[in-house]
Amino acid sequence: MMSKTNRGIDYYYNHPVEFVEDIIGAVPDAKQREILNSIARNKLTSVRSGHGIGKSAVLSWAIIWYICTRPFPKIPCTAPTQHQLHDILWAEVAKWIRNNPVLEHSIIWTKEKIYLSGYPEGWFAVARTASQPDALQGFHADHVLYIIDEASGVKDEIFEPILGALSTKGARLVMMGNPTKIHGFFYDSHHKNRERFKAIHIDGRDSGRVDREFIQTIIEMYGEDSDVFRVRVAGEFPRALPDSFIPVEWCERASTADCQSVDTVSRIDIGIDVARYGNDSSVISAVLNRELQLRPEVYHHNNTMELTGNAVLTIKRLAMEYPSVPISVKIDCDGLGVGVYDRLVELKGEIITEISQAFEADGFFRPPNLEIVECHFGGEGGTINERDPISYQNSTGLMWGAVREALRTEQLKLWPDDKQISQLSNRKYFVNSSGKIELEKKEAMKKRGLSSPDMGDALALALYNPVVSDWSLTY
Repeated sequence: MMSKTNRGIDYYYNHPVEFVEDIIGAVPDAKQREILNSIARNKLTSVRSGHGIGKSAVLSWAIIWYICTRPFPKIPCTAPTQHQLHDILWAEVAKWIRNNPVLEHSIIWTKEKIYLSGYPEGWFAVARTASQPDALQGFHADHVLYIIDEASGVKDEIFEPILGALSTKGARLVMMGNPTKIHGFFYDSHHKNRERFKAIHIDGRDSGRVDREFIQTIIEMYGEDSDVFRVRVAGEFPRALPDSFIPVEWCERASTADCQSVDTVSRIDIGIDVARYGNDSSVISAVLNRELQLRPEVYHHNNTMELTGNAVLTIKRLAMEYPSVPISVKIDCDGLGVGVYDRLVELKGEIITEISQAFEADGFFRPPNLEIVECHFGGEGGTINERDPISYQNSTGLMWGAVREALRTEQLKLWPDDKQISQLSNRKYFVNSSGKIELEKKEAMKKRGLSSPDMGDALALALYNPVVSDWSLTY
């Protein structure tokens, strides 16, 4: 790289697009060109965008361009998570350096630093996770480029040392990310502080890099008026008021009195939400074939042994009504629920024996496969299925997400109950700084004057198939 003539270096100094095309060998699209040119011409660049527009690529190009065209530059790079910083951005830089005849011997890539060959201490880009306010302190040079990926998730105090360093004449700052929060430094750069920034907006629908199927799936699952669509596709900040996670019309549609039956029962799922305190209710909710909810049993007490007894009666009754059908009982084991779980595990053999004895004259009867499953709200998150374009922050979202999807696709009939409809349709959600869906906490619901969503939790437990590592299954 350094064998290039000074004239060539001077040209690329202010022409990042041409550098990317000539040296890196990539072809930026129109929005990526706008971002690169803004970094070259403006001190402060802030980009809000939808998902999949190629932001990691353009940031990696900016890093390589800056290293190659400035003497002794320093490029501090940060993101809210180690995954975003190292597994995505840093890996993207490695991809463009690797096997490039111009770059691969001049630019040295390591897990935490990228530097010009022979100058590891004074000519580099460095990765620092935005976990501590001092993560980006101490970078002083004539040429400093701060790169903030997924900027909505970076705390305001992280930006304080950056603002001090930006007093240097040649310093630059570029922020990019999904606009997930309606407050903070990144939000302000597109609103009250906009005049100080070159603010760029990229709608995923306008990008040829965004999969059309991804966009259509978001529309089908969440709607064009949802915050999920606004943040993950349109690149717009969410509304001031959060959305209801499950629309009330879906709950009402599923609660109609007709078609409340199934022809053949092949599985029974029972969710048990155990009241922990106060006015909360314990609920036992059974679902046939993941299609038809039976009448929920609601108990206004915290006596775990009495609730266990009611659960045993429910298991026996359903086992007698639907012989040999597998039964899976899923219990919220946060708080008092662990006592119900332990006792049911202890009684499991006795329950199966009593059911078997009731059918001992029937030669075709097989003892039911009874599972007692320990569950935890707030456990590991993920996606409901491969088609789901959005991840959930934790298992609460996964469980309620299963209910939402079943109601959206009209695969589930609910027992008609206004209280249940209210609980299901009044829980809010937001897209967090990691771009994942996070449900409103029960404490926040109570502050809004709502009751704990015990019936919704019991239904969510019944419908969800726990597959994550921190849940244990007892057979």
